[in-house]
Amino acid sequence: MRSAGPGSFDHNHWEDAKMGQATLPAVSLGKVIGFLEILDDLGGQCDIYRAATALQMELDDILPVIEAGQTLGFIRIENGDGLLTDDGRRFLRSDINERKRMICLKIEEIGLFKELVGILRSKRSARIPRAAYLSGALKGMYSREAEDLLHTIVDWGRYAELIGYNEDTDEIYLDQPITL
Repeated sequence: MRSAGPGSFDHNHWEDAKMGQATLPAVSLGKVIGFLEILDDLGGQCDIYRAATALQMELDDILPVIEAGQTLGFIRIENGDGLLTDDGRRFLRSDINERKRMICLKIEEIGLFKELVGILRSKRSARIPRAAYLSGALKGMYSREAEDLLHTIVDWGRYAELIGYNEDTDEIYLDQPITL
């Protein structure tokens, strides 16, 4: 893929990519991991409504956390219960480096991350201005929704040591890959 220039962005590439991309819930990994730990403490299964009540959360607030856990393959839902998957159990029992590796492998399969990493790899600097990403990949979204999604992408990408964000230059960059 050729680069259009240091501050430019290939909008057509993103338009093609968005067709098959799943949405990513705007939830921090910390909340997802916390919910996984609660599920584990409850024997790996709990009623979603009761979990929300016990956590003093509205059901609407806990559903994105569960959706994020499902996106990562750590939670599944059956008959109104949240169930910890084998991958979720393995994640919880892993050390921090293995957790990062697991998250990295999972998010590399998510459309938004695949495309972002592809764009970053196509750039000599392996960097893209935040504004270019927002106007390209997240084009058509409400401003607040796009900002929330970008925050989630950076949060998950940083945890996995896949991507980073430089606040001084306002750029997203490809992080050094972790050793698998």
